[in-house]
Amino acid sequence: MTFYHALTPYYDVLFPANEKQLRYISSYYAEGSSLLDMGAGTGNIAYALAEAGYNVTAAEPEASMCDRIRAKAEQCGRLTAVSTSMLELDQLIEHYDGIYCVGNTLAHLQDRKEIRQFLQEAHGKLRAHGTLLIQVVNYDNVLAGSNFTFPVIRNEHVTFVRSYELVDDRVLFMTTLTANGQAESSSIPLFPVTYNQLVLMLEQCGFCRIEAYSNFEKAPYASDASALILAAHK
Repeated sequence: MTFYHALTPYYDVLFPANEKQLRYISSYYAEGSSLLDMGAGTGNIAYALAEAGYNVTAAEPEASMCDRIRAKAEQCGRLTAVSTSMLELDQLIEHYDGIYCVGNTLAHLQDRKEIRQFLQEAHGKLRAHGTLLIQVVNYDNVLAGSNFTFPVIRNEHVTFVRSYELVDDRVLFMTTLTANGQAESSSIPLFPVTYNQLVLMLEQCGFCRIEAYSNFEKAPYASDASALILAAHK
């Protein structure tokens, strides 16, 4: 069983769509816009945006999570689920007003070559004047040797502990999920793509204006922030 398969039953509780995320995303797109959510998890953000009037395609390669999105799509005609991965964008027929990839999904790609492939294909799938939104962990901060951790997520049903450890040219994303008295630990290697690397690749892929923030409230990007959020315009 993969980590994300094991996480699926608890994902909605651990990572609900929040108002700051939704306000940030919707600030770039007019109501009724066609959006692509890459790495949608169980579709919490996608479902909330669809309910708000957007037409959302939620792409999630983990089968158990994609099944959750399909169940939500039955309740909302503006939501569609597909099992497309980040490197399979060219298989999608549609083009979109916006594409967003949040929750540190991008760092699951293996190297800069794969990241650039995704960015290039995303550029090609955007309509004229479309916008790509990206949220990742601020790896400039991680690579600086900071003691980088996230708060423990805890409720009456589940506890989720996350931390990061730099090993060679990768960052290990280490987790422990405890539910029903049973603990399951996992370690996932991530590629620590930095602010400068991402901006350069976005420019090389044809994006003409790039905004950088430290949070969903649009605080200016800072190297010691915990997050890097980019808005790249076609």
